[in-house]
Amino acid sequence: MNTFLSRLNTVFAFTLTVLAALTFLCFLSTLFNTHQAPLHLQTKKVLVKNVQDFSVSKDKNDLGFITFDLEGDILFEKEYN
Repeated sequence: MNTFLSRLNTVFAFTLTVLAALTFLCFLSTLFNTHQAPLHLQTKKVLVKNVQDFSVSKDKNDLGFITFDLEGDILFEKEYN
């Protein structure tokens, strides 16, 4: 007779085996797909903000934020060729 923990271990191992097999099948289904698309990317506005850093002197203060407003178009193969 199997104990409850033994049966639970069997169900858990079977579940992991099925999930591993399904994961491998998902990997095989996307292995030969091309995951690249032509992209045209340009910046519309670049904004640089200086931030005051109190941990260093004023001469070494080089902390800042750069904000980009990006505009991009994904070019599909029909339009790209």
